[in-house]
Amino acid sequence: MEFNAGDVVGGYTVVSVLGAGGMGTVYRATNPTLPRSDALKILSAEFSRDDQFRARFQREADVAATLDHPNIVAVYTRGEFNGQLWIAMQYVPGSDADRELKAGTMTPQRTAHIITEVAKALDYAHRRGIMHRDVKPANFLISPAEHDSDDERVFLADFGIARALDDAAHLTTDGTVMASVAYAAPEVLTGLGVDRRADIYSLGCSLFRMLTNKGPYSGLPGGLAAMAAAHMTAPPPRVTDLVPGLPRALDDVIARAMAKDPEERYQTARELADAAAAAIADSTTAIPRSTLTQEWSTPSPTGAAPRPPTYTTPPAGVGTHSGPAAITYPTGHFSGPHGQTQPRQFVPGPPGRPPAGLPPLPKKSMKSRLVIAGTLLVVIAVVVVGAVMLFNGSSRKTAYKAQTFTHMHGTTQVSEAPTAVAAVGPGDADAVLSLGVQPVAIDSANGPLPSWLHDKITGSPAIMTFVDTNAIQAAKPDLIIATGDLDDATYQKLQAIAPTITRPSDTSQAWNWQTQLHWIARILGRDSDATQLISTSVAQQNDLKNQNSKVAGKTVSVLNISDSGVSQTLTPSNAADFLSSLGLSYTSKLQRQPDDKGVTRAVTDLNKLYLVDTDVLVVVRTDKVAGGGGASGLPSQLVGYRGVMVIVDDPDTIAALAEPGGVLAYQFLDEHFVPNLASEIPG
Repeated sequence: MEFNAGDVVGGYTVVSVLGAGGMGTVYRATNPTLPRSDALKILSAEFSRDDQFRARFQREADVAATLDHPNIVAVYTRGEFNGQLWIAMQYVPGSDADRELKAGTMTPQRTAHIITEVAKALDYAHRRGIMHRDVKPANFLISPAEHDSDDERVFLADFGIARALDDAAHLTTDGTVMASVAYAAPEVLTGLGVDRRADIYSLGCSLFRMLTNKGPYSGLPGGLAAMAAAHMTAPPPRVTDLVPGLPRALDDVIARAMAKDPEERYQTARELADAAAAAIADSTTAIPRSTLTQEWSTPSPTGAAPRPPTYTTPPAGVGTHSGPAAITYPTGHFSGPHGQTQPRQFVPGPPGRPPAGLPPLPKKSMKSRLVIAGTLLVVIAVVVVGAVMLFNGSSRKTAYKAQTFTHMHGTTQVSEAPTAVAAVGPGDADAVLSLGVQPVAIDSANGPLPSWLHDKITGSPAIMTFVDTNAIQAAKPDLIIATGDLDDATYQKLQAIAPTITRPSDTSQAWNWQTQLHWIARILGRDSDATQLISTSVAQQNDLKNQNSKVAGKTVSVLNISDSGVSQTLTPSNAADFLSSLGLSYTSKLQRQPDDKGVTRAVTDLNKLYLVDTDVLVVVRTDKVAGGGGASGLPSQLVGYRGVMVIVDDPDTIAALAEPGGVLAYQFLDEHFVPNLASEIPG
């Protein structure tokens, strides 16, 4: 449930949206008793129903509430409203380091100041046995100075996945990686021996990004899986490879901060910050402004000139921010890649010693180091072959527990993990393949198998354009998953071939790709993988929303043109949900009503197309004259439309927007559809 200005939650009156992230939305709200604004973070309804995410969210409030430091966003209170959990915290007007990078206002000296202030916050938390676990520039909030002689204030935000070190085993027990992949330490990706030095590694990655505007290992072929593998195997990259004018001493700082072995890193965040500041202040090497890597042309969100002064010539690029500056309070799990950086060989510096006051860290024996190293190699090999735990299911193998499933056509018991699955309902193949299982039969009722499914297939499954029981029987499945509309006669034929499970009989939850993925994951014994995939997808959409901020708030609708007629796509639906995940606002005029039979509503009077008044209109064409993204053959009544019309006639994109969607469908749309959509919408 989204909240609007004037809504009251836990006594707080919503004023405006500050930002949206992986777990929920943050609003600026009026304090119920004091004359001030607070930031109100509300967990999404979907995650509020998830016991693991509820525990994480509540833990965030309890842990963060114990932290009282001038560089940490204060947490005031928490509660629950209509089944959705919320936290009230300090409102920080201004910007964040990620937005300032995109605005082209980050300088090495400013970077040193921000890193130093964040380091103070981290060391304070570490002395209390608390890790942040998601250190990245988007979480470095910046508030402009009140007086010219003052420094801008820096706050570390979003202890969204923080947890006490001595209580680590009680959360994320399934091994899910909750940190942002672009800034994740090797031990975080493998789950081996995580301590405060993982935060220091992430701070080193953040330093690299802020100096170069490129994430470490970003842009590598293979996407996030390759990035994760690089964090575990590749030497740290050099800032001078991207910005030759920077002091070479910074290469050594990054090399030590991003050392694979935690004992070879800086042992406190302050050590790293001091080393970075000293390297940046090195007067023997000039830092020409023109060499700094910049990608965006956005004006400074703070509205005030940063110190040191900003560049005289705005960098070329794209991206805009409009309206009053406000902090985004990001809660995403990872930041997408920005560009490729090349790793190098290096000789790590000597290990440092933790100062007094920090909790002692256990010393690893040489034998344990060898075991860890061997385990790392195994994990790395898994990543390279495409079974990385972040994306294609966990590498852990647990014993399958016998289960009984109550579905629309009866009850089915599954006693062993299926090894030959037939996926014959819409979206079933997407879910099965996303979970790392190769189906023996796939239904592709809407036409040829989309490329985003075909590319994930390694075997030779039967591909059907309808539920062909003869083809399914020849494939010899040991389980059939059929969550589409199925009559009793067809179900009985399938059940005679192999145990068949259809859609769950409990219809209290809306049937979308997330619900479908959870259901199929439960059938396959991969529940935690589904939670992980959904979390990663939410974070990816949030990253895209931040990267394409110019589309935020623009209204959108979908019009379908086929040889049989014209229809409008309703909300909720896969297409509407996807567009909304990018920050667009799907028109409320197309809210699905009880008498609607599906996710579309026929337009019986084309003369009423003049009523379409959204800022963006996505036209999905399957008519016989469609092709090449052209407007030829569209209804003449659309001539008067004054918004941005985006025509979609590519079969793969159409299939990805169709019901019910899925992890692979979203990945395809993110890569192929979103860039075109963003290019069509003016800033």
